Amino acid sequence: MGKKHFVGKAGNMHYFERRTRDTGWKRRAHGMAICTSCGEWTEPPVLDRDDGGLIVVCPHCQYREPFTQYPLWWIAGSPGAGKTTLIPLLRRYLPGYIVFEGEAIDFWRFEGEPGDYSSLHNQWLKVAYEIALNGPPVVFIATAFPDQLDACTMRSRFSSIAYLGLVCSEDAQRRRLLDRPAWRKSAAPEFIASSCGFTRRLEEVGRQDSSAVVLHDTTTSTPDASARLIAAWVRDQSAHNSRTRGA
Repeated sequence: MGKKHFVGKAGNMHYFERRTRDTGWKRRAHGMAICTSCGEWTEPPVLDRDDGGLIVVCPHCQYREPFTQYPLWWIAGSPGAGKTTLIPLLRRYLPGYIVFEGEAIDFWRFEGEPGDYSSLHNQWLKVAYEIALNGPPVVFIATAFPDQLDACTMRSRFSSIAYLGLVCSEDAQRRRLLDRPAWRKSAAPEFIASSCGFTRRLEEVGRQDSSAVVLHDTTTSTPDASARLIAAWVRDQSAHNSRTRGA
């Protein structure tokens, strides 16, 4: 038996066994932040290239191993833009993809200073990566700007993030938020102002650089029509990625 490493608080008997290389075993890290060879923490990863492709290099022992990146599709929008309505429809129209709603992860568990959600953004990418390791491409639906994702250490796990922003008119967004049930607490003026402000900023980013953010306006579009258009965009991006890899 290898050396036992106990994890968690004192008295917690959960442990994993790290068996060293000379016994014929390796602790497979599967791209996460643990070196396969020495077991040290390697976040953020140090990446290099050789003739075989992308390599991750341990900064502690210089061990090198192949590093696989995955494409990711990200659909963003503030409350009232249409995310929740579109999710079940996107799952119907994208049967070969995993459509994951970011709000399934309790955001308050990862909040830092007031308004700082960098830990949450990194956790979202970590979850997306763990799903992608299983094979199906991932469509992640959550509220974040491209530069916020680019600042995350987990961003290195993805070869590209195709980003689509859901927007709508301020009147439509305000009406949708006011029409929600009271338990959702969406009618507060501060909440409406914050939600509409995100939409306006997302529009600005998309208009400044359409290659960074593709905008989809849900003001007059039906949910089904929007879902079909977005699903077609995902498939087009996937085909482009395939052509790029094959070039």
